Amino acid sequence: MKIELRFRGLEASDSLREHTVRRIHLHLSRFGQDVSAVAVRIGDVNGPRGGLDKRCRITVRGPRLRLSTLEELSADAYAAVDSAVARVARAVGRDLERARDAKGDGQSVRKAP
Repeated sequence: MKIELRFRGLEASDSLREHTVRRIHLHLSRFGQDVSAVAVRIGDVNGPRGGLDKRCRITVRGPRLRLSTLEELSADAYAAVDSAVARVARAVGRDLERARDAKGDGQSVRKAP
């Protein structure tokens, strides 16, 4: 899985970078080859004014996935990353389940006649 991480209006600290990569591997590595690339954008929306202004936008790509993008706002960049990665992992899981069901790979239960 290729991970692209960019910062905008926010200092790119090594600890935030490592935290983000760790979270992505923790939540998305279970999907294996179904997730080929993850793009993460972390930024400060309001600058020094404060408030819910740390944005984490994640885009996930894969051969069997629709393009999944979501955004999370929080007062803390770490919290925004945690929430965004967890949400995108749930969305990817749903997309892959739908793809399996549409293809007919889902396990269905047949009742005896």
